[in-house]
Order: sequence, then structure tokens, then C-alpha cells
Amino acid sequence: MSVRDLGYQPYEGARLPPSNNTRVMLRHGLSRAWGSWLVKTAAFLGWAPFVVGCGVWGFQWWAFQQMAQQGFPADRFEMVGDGGEFLQGLYGWYLWVFGLMITLGAGAGAISEDLAHRAFQFYFSKPVTAPQYLAGRVLAVGTWMFVITFAPALLMVVAMVGMSPDEARLETLGLLIPALIHSTLIAAVTSIASVAVSSFSKSRALTMSTWVLVFVVPYVLGSIVDEVGSWPWLKLLSLPALLGVVGDALFKVNREDSLAWYHALPILAAVVAGGVALSLHRLRRAEVVA
Repeated sequence: MSVRDLGYQPYEGARLPPSNNTRVMLRHGLSRAWGSWLVKTAAFLGWAPFVVGCGVWGFQWWAFQQMAQQGFPADRFEMVGDGGEFLQGLYGWYLWVFGLMITLGAGAGAISEDLAHRAFQFYFSKPVTAPQYLAGRVLAVGTWMFVITFAPALLMVVAMVGMSPDEARLETLGLLIPALIHSTLIAAVTSIASVAVSSFSKSRALTMSTWVLVFVVPYVLGSIVDEVGSWPWLKLLSLPALLGVVGDALFKVNREDSLAWYHALPILAAVVAGGVALSLHRLRRAEVVA
């Protein structure tokens, strides 16, 4: 019997809610992100700063124990700064090295690659809306960013608690809360911003190059101006610097400049809102199939 002789055949099976589309796009985004060699490199080498950090912290803990045995006064457990400053320094390494690799490999080319391959004719022929598509792409990058930053921080806090004296363990364990908040903020800002940059052009090479410039150049210029002219305000144009300011506030790290979290947080909120609006505008323009 030919297909045309079958007539109308009703659908038989489970009917999933429209919200399932976002989960499908998220799974697809995670698998596509894993296809990038930059993401794989970040995943395989992401343990290195944690191991080095544990080695440094362990050596300082051993030195502290030796000094205590020799009778030197020690009012509190203090090694390389306090635990918050040490953990914030670890976040800096992960953001600049592995965070840049993940956002470059999974986020900065997400929309541009679909634009170049006319993939929206496939996505939007299904019951997938532009917000669902964007949520899947952003959550995929954000998931990788959260894991690559929070997992080492969690393990580092556990190691620090294990090597802390009894009176300092509860205080050290409390670092998990700011670490969770900071990882969530980093994941949200970098994923949305990198995906928004990917909507600028159909050229994946162009959007990836643009993301590197956006990520690196403002920070370098701001650091130079701050060193030469003692004017730190240009750093407010840099995403890593803004995240660093908020992170310093979360971990109670004293800054040498006058930047505070209430300067940085509104700008980060504007970046998130603007990135979502820009991406949705680009997607809705691409939704029409000519």
C-alpha cells in the first residue's frame, strides 16, 4: 500500500508540553559545545589550577604547622591572604583561561554558525520559538561556565576546610555561598554576552574575533590607564574587570582602587538585558524563510 492510500493518520504517543523544546535545544547545545576542541581542552585541563592551588595552600598550611610547633604566635589561620582572597584569585585564572576558551568555542559562534548554514529554516519549522532557541544556546554555554568555575571552587573550599584549624573551619566553609553566587553570575553574564556577539554576523571567524576583542582589549586599556594615571573607571568597560569587582565584594577582598560592587552590578545587568534583546531581535529577523 502506498503512502497516499493510508489517508489521515492521527498522532499516537505522548504529547509533550511546549516547554520541552527548551530542554531539547539545551541538550543539542551541550552536545554541539562539546564538539569544540576549545571546550574539550578547557574540560581536560581545568583541573590544573585547582591542583596548583591545593599545593600552594597545603604548603602554606604545613609551614603554619611548623611555626606553631616552634611556638610562634598564630591568632588565626592565615596563609596566602585569607581564604576568600585566595579563592577569588583562583576564579581569576579560571575566568581568563578556561572561561575565555569555553565562551569562544561554544558561545561566540553559536548563532553565526546557524546563520551561515541557514539552520533557522529547520529550527523554526518546528514548534520552536526564538526565546526557546536562545535559552537553549545560552543555557548550554552557561552550564559549561558554571561547572568549570564552581566545581574547582567547591573542591578548593573542601580542601581548605580540611587543612584549617577547628576554629576556622566554619568560616572557611561559608565561602561556598559567595562561590555559588559568583559562579552563577559569571555563567549568566559570559554566556549571554558571548551568544549576543555571535549574532553580529554570519561569519563565525568574525564573531569569535570580536568576542576576543570585547573580552581582552577593554581590560588591557583600563589596566594601563589605571597604572599610568591612577584612574580605574575605564575598567568599567571590561567584563572580566566588572566580574572581578563583584567577586571582590562577595569574598570581602579589599581593593586598591575606588571601584565597588554597586558600580559594576548595574552595568552587568545592562549587558545581560541588552544581550538578550539584541539576540532576540536578530533571531526574529532570521525566522522568516525567504
